Amino acid sequence: MALVLVVDDEPDLLALLLDQVSSLGYDVVAARDGTEGLRVAMDRRPDVILTDVIMPYMDGPAMLERLRSSPDTREIPVIALTALTDRRTRSRLSQLGVRSFLPKPYSMRELGERIREALPPSIWGEPATGAGKRPPSLPPRTRR
Repeated sequence: MALVLVVDDEPDLLALLLDQVSSLGYDVVAARDGTEGLRVAMDRRPDVILTDVIMPYMDGPAMLERLRSSPDTREIPVIALTALTDRRTRSRLSQLGVRSFLPKPYSMRELGERIREALPPSIWGEPATGAGKRPPSLPPRTRR
């Protein structure tokens, strides 16, 4: 089962995200800021990181810089959960290797889609060459 690290400094949103990610069928661990998120990522090596951008102590971009500087965490897919939608913020986060963005507010469908898209096919139980296949437990996407 895939492990998702959720990093957010807002206690209510963190609790909500933990419940939502868990209800999607993933194992989930939490961190309350970038410093704690970095420590948990180094210790647990999650399959995906879902992180807020603006946080005290160490913000999302600073955490990402540290993650990308380590060979052990460099390749972990990161999804930025943010209300910041300006081009400059997105560009900076993209340069730091953010896989995708989940704008606040978001829907459960969007949350599930972003996590599934970030997971490598090997996590689904498929060989690495199975890119583009859907996990067997998930319904196929419908057109929007």
